[in-house]
Amino acid sequence: MQRYQIYLKPNTVSILTELAKELNMSRSQIIRDVIERMSDQYSRLLKAVIKARIKNNPLLKMAGFTKLGKNIAENIDEIYLKD
Repeated sequence: MQRYQIYLKPNTVSILTELAKELNMSRSQIIRDVIERMSDQYSRLLKAVIKARIKNNPLLKMAGFTKLGKNIAENIDEIYLKD
């Protein structure tokens, strides 16, 4: 784990403090849990964006790589024998 300093609004800190008391957890743990969950969501979004960029890449389209699936090595004969 790495240490980071962040700035939070006073209202956010109050809510986290109340929640921490009710759940018998530390504010830090709640913040870590929320950030980890959001990181997972953003990771999925990032993968979708990258996949869309690859799919829409004009050079890869011209080469025929976007039509043949994920594993180009499995389709190498189809790529080279294509007219």
